[in-house]
Amino acid sequence: MKILEAHDRTGWITARIEGRWVQAKVYDLPSTFGINDGRVSKLTISKTAHRTPSRPFFEQMEYSYDRGLDFDNLPDGLLEKIVAELETLPACTK
Repeated sequence: MKILEAHDRTGWITARIEGRWVQAKVYDLPSTFGINDGRVSKLTISKTAHRTPSRPFFEQMEYSYDRGLDFDNLPDGLLEKIVAELETLPACTK
């Protein structure tokens, strides 16, 4: 995982994981709203390693989850790898 914008008190992180641009909200504790009842409750994954600000956001995404699945066009197994990386982040509030 290459962190592009650090995981902070708000829980948001932007990173490059498995060759994809990823933005996620990772809470300190698991939740029923999280992916697989985990800590990641919001997640977007791009089709590529970079995002182009001048292009429509969701047009560039291959996966979107916001307390529930919006769409999933990822290759098999990729979501699990990305979520596993995000779940290793330390707690963001102290």
